This record gives sequence, structure tokens and C-alpha cells, in this order.
Amino acid sequence: MQKPIIPERKIEHLSEVIKAMSHPLRYKIICLLGRGEMSMQSLVKAINTSHSNASQHLALLQDSGLVLMRRVASRVYFRIRDQRTLGLLAMSHHVLT
Repeated sequence: MQKPIIPERKIEHLSEVIKAMSHPLRYKIICLLGRGEMSMQSLVKAINTSHSNASQHLALLQDSGLVLMRRVASRVYFRIRDQRTLGLLAMSHHVLT
């Protein structure tokens, strides 16, 4: 029996990360953050949704390790943790479209 190209212990984690990116709104958030750090207010406006909905999606992206958050006084800012994530999205776009 052949071993998978990804170590067995990492497959479940990677699957969860890819699942986190797979929702259209989260995909859009990642694409927007690819341009640079954005405040929560800017993201809410850009994705045209409620603060609550954006917050839930951003929490999932944070939990999966894709997005980092920082606070400055009462403002919250988000950014991509690893820019290689954008390369993965670009590659999926080219391969799957």
C-alpha cells in the first residue's frame, strides 16, 4: 500500500483549513485581505454583510490559522497570516476554472 503524498497526521488538519476557505464569503474575505490589512468596518462594507455575520466568518478563519487579528483601541484589524495562502487561492482559480 502506497503512502499518501501528505503525512496521514496532517491530512485532517489540512482538510479543515481548506474547508474554512471554501465558503464564498470567507474566500472573498481572504481575497480582500490579500490586498493588505483591513479593519472590521472596512471588511463589513466590502463584503456587504452584517457585522455579526462577518465576525462569525472571521472567527472561523482565525481558528483555522488563516487570518490574524490585532486591536488598536476600539478598532479591530485583520490580515492574512501567511501570504502563501493567496498563492493557493490563485492556483485553485487557474486549475479549476
